Amino acid sequence: MAISLGPIASGLPKDIVDRLMEVEQRPLKALGDRKANEESRLALVQDLLQRLRDAKTDLDALGKYREFRLLLANIPRDDLMAMTIDSEIAEPGEYQFEIKQLSGRSSMLSNGFEDPNDTQIGVGYFSYDLPNGETEEVFIDYDNNTLQGIANKINDQKNLNLQALVVDDGAGTENPWRLIIAHKESGEINDAEFPTFYFVDGDEDFYLDKERPAQNSVVSVNGFDVEFASTKFDTLLPGVTIDLKDADPGTEFTVKIQEDIESAEAKVRAVVEKLNNILQFIQTQNKIDENTDTRKTLGGDITLQNLESLIRRMVMENYPTSDGGMRFADLGVTFQRDGLLKINDNKLKNAVTARFEQVGEFFAGINDNGSGFVGKLSGSIKNYTKFNGLVDSRQQGIKRRIDDIDRQIETKERQVEKTRDDLKRKFATLESTMARLKGQQAQVSAALGSSDGLGGLIGG
Repeated sequence: MAISLGPIASGLPKDIVDRLMEVEQRPLKALGDRKANEESRLALVQDLLQRLRDAKTDLDALGKYREFRLLLANIPRDDLMAMTIDSEIAEPGEYQFEIKQLSGRSSMLSNGFEDPNDTQIGVGYFSYDLPNGETEEVFIDYDNNTLQGIANKINDQKNLNLQALVVDDGAGTENPWRLIIAHKESGEINDAEFPTFYFVDGDEDFYLDKERPAQNSVVSVNGFDVEFASTKFDTLLPGVTIDLKDADPGTEFTVKIQEDIESAEAKVRAVVEKLNNILQFIQTQNKIDENTDTRKTLGGDITLQNLESLIRRMVMENYPTSDGGMRFADLGVTFQRDGLLKINDNKLKNAVTARFEQVGEFFAGINDNGSGFVGKLSGSIKNYTKFNGLVDSRQQGIKRRIDDIDRQIETKERQVEKTRDDLKRKFATLESTMARLKGQQAQVSAALGSSDGLGGLIGG
């Protein structure tokens, strides 16, 4: 009868180490889930921080009355003039304008020549006199004694303050080419006379054919004439730069410098939009149902509750103006049932149009003293957004927790890897031992393979 030791192999699956490691890795997965939750909360806190900063930016744009009040010019003849207004300096007003004359530069036109590059005018000089009594001279030699040569010579010398141009007068004559020389600055103060031209050995004589003296711009304002050396000036009305485009003597028109109502309305709308942006965020976080994972949200957060309460209180507060108190509701801004602010467009426009100064004071405070809506709310929001402020501290706290989890994950990963290596080593030893036992079993089985073999072995 044959003797069998039976199978010695353990019968363990090949992935036994991986299966055992799944248990070891469960704490790692839990740490990963915790980190993901904290990262979700961190993203929400950073989102809130950015919304608060955006709101503060728009609030600060209304923090000073002159920043709230932008002025614009209503010009019925924009083909004649344009205005640029510095709202911090300019004041509203109404003015009668008549543009009688535009400023001009003193200039001269030479006689005609057959060719601008070949016809020689000779060598010599010309001079011109300035109103201050100074006389400037330009010398011409054989290297530049053509019309184009003179023009290049003049334009190359910046100190002359002249501009030269060679033109075809279009008259169709044998000598169509002429030289125009003009002073670079306009106005009578820059008037220049071209009294002397002296050239010898030229193909043609050079002489002054026409001359135009410099002149000032002449503008009538509220019935009185004023003059300016240029067509662009900023000394007539405080904070207003005027750019004359054309003259139309005998035509008067009314220019109004007035508050930019649409711009003021847009600033109010921007503030309301940013406040709603914050309120919507808070409401979204506080909305909890059966599918809400509060580990990933800021629902019920005390910081959000305080922030919402602050905004509501500030919006409903009464702020002093020079004509009595004013609330946001007086501008048509009120809370709705959904908890957000809504603007009544007509009420806002009427308030800004009829009580522009008071609306500015509502935001900036009387005499820009910071007692208005902007000063109070912006200062309060700053406590949330500044370094180590309420929201920033919350952000830093979450980051510290994430860093702590990262350290725990790193430590646990090292432990898991060590456990994996130990298990691999143990099972490798086990497999080696079992393989040796299997070999021994095979030898025994071979030796005891039959009863005759066993009898012969015993008989021997």
